[in-house]
Amino acid sequence: MARKAKKGLTYFPLDVDFFQDIKIRKLIKYQSGKAISVYAYLLCSIYKDGYYMQWDNELPFIVSEVTGYDEAYIHEVIKSCMNIGLFSKDLFEKHKILTSKGIQERFVLVMKNLNRVSEIDEFNLVSSEEIPISSQEITVSYEETPISSEFGTQRKEKERKENKKEKEIEGDEPPITPPLIVRIDFKKIIDEYHLKCPKMPAIQVLHENRKSVIRARHKEVGEVGILNMLTKASESDFLNGENDRGWIANLDWLMKPVNFTKVLEGNFKNIIRNGTKNESNSKRNFGEGGYQIPM
Repeated sequence: MARKAKKGLTYFPLDVDFFQDIKIRKLIKYQSGKAISVYAYLLCSIYKDGYYMQWDNELPFIVSEVTGYDEAYIHEVIKSCMNIGLFSKDLFEKHKILTSKGIQERFVLVMKNLNRVSEIDEFNLVSSEEIPISSQEITVSYEETPISSEFGTQRKEKERKENKKEKEIEGDEPPITPPLIVRIDFKKIIDEYHLKCPKMPAIQVLHENRKSVIRARHKEVGEVGILNMLTKASESDFLNGENDRGWIANLDWLMKPVNFTKVLEGNFKNIIRNGTKNESNSKRNFGEGGYQIPM
């Protein structure tokens, strides 16, 4: 008698930068660190049987019994997970299902590594053309920009050497090494802007002009530099409206070349003198646009 194929998983991967994920950081901020144990238990329960879980009215009690937290708190954590995007709010409201695109992508990735057949035949949130690229809740990469590099995979290096030999025999120039791809996660940058600078105007549309400016800053300082600039902007009272005209910076202003550099270099940093804040340094270092100093 043939053994029935196992539908669920016995393990699932957890990235070392799990706590850097913007959704996880929001969950901790809104529901405290203990919410992670609730989310982790739900993931284990989902993957045990596949890639989704049917909601049961007894589920909060079961999770409460395992984690030791009140049922009311379990409800709030699950609600936050849906609002943040760790679970699909749409599928829960329509079918009482707990799952997400990231959960399904991770499920397909593990099944592929185990050489097992994996079909998302119900409540599918993953396009058949998509390939999972991460083992945690996957953030969509909005842009790919080629950059020159001398590095490549072993296979590409082997092909390059073989092509070089063929070209040398023919008397032609050796081929140029194919460029690698660097991903710009626009969504992460916008989420960080909203998280770090809640007083500044929210971004409603990520149009091409904004992408172009972000792309230029990313090329200069990378994602880390952009996030560092946003942190410094969030710490400046002047940029957040505490000035004589109530002016508040926005993302477009922050991303302009001169302004970006000034904020990153700390020109808008609050100065403490005699126990009080002094914004004179910021007022002497206005950027492009706005009234006089702000750009």
